[in-house]
Amino acid sequence: MGDHHYFIGIPLSNAMRDEFTALQQLLKQDMSYKNWTHPEDFHITVKFLGACANPVLETIKQQLMGYLWPQPFELSLGPADTFGKHEHPRVFHISVESSSALMMIHEGVEQICEQTGFVREKRKFSPHVTLAKKWIDGLSPLAAEEVDSRFMRRYLMDIDRFCLYRVHPQQSPKYEVVYEVRLPRGGGVGGTVN
Repeated sequence: MGDHHYFIGIPLSNAMRDEFTALQQLLKQDMSYKNWTHPEDFHITVKFLGACANPVLETIKQQLMGYLWPQPFELSLGPADTFGKHEHPRVFHISVESSSALMMIHEGVEQICEQTGFVREKRKFSPHVTLAKKWIDGLSPLAAEEVDSRFMRRYLMDIDRFCLYRVHPQQSPKYEVVYEVRLPRGGGVGGTVN
C-alpha cells in the first residue's frame, strides 16, 4: 500500500476550474506542454508528502483533525505567472496570494508533518495553481509585447477546506481526495464529530 504518493492541497471551486480551463485553451494556441493539468486536478499544493505508509497517514489524519485551523477565508488568485525561462517556461501557473490564513494552514501542516517524521520544506512556500508543465514548444503569451488581459486577471475564491490527496499517476484526473479538513466556522476545532 505504501507505493502511492500523497500531498496536502486546497481544491478549487467549480467557477475557478472553469476560468482556468478557459485559460488553458487560450494557452494551447501558443504553447505545447507535455502535461496539461486536468481541470478536476486544479489545486494549490500546501505540502507534497511522497510515499506514505498507512500508519503514518492515520497519524497525519488524527493530527489534522485535532488542529486549530483558521476560519474560512477569501483568497486572491492571479495573475498568470511562470517558473523557468520567461519565454518558454517549464511551468505555467496562476499565482496565489500568500494571505495570512493560507500561511497559517501551511505552517500547521508543516508542523504536523514534521512531528510525523517528514522533513520541513527548505524552499519558500510559493502557492500557485499549475495549468501546464514540462514545456515542449511555443512562446509564452506573458512574454508578448501586449499581454492578453485574460492572463492578467485576478480572482477571488472562498476557501473552506483543504484535502489530503492520493496520486494516481496513470489516471486522468489523477488526484483522489482521501481526507477532507473543513475549516471551522465561528471558531473551534475543524473535522471533529461531537
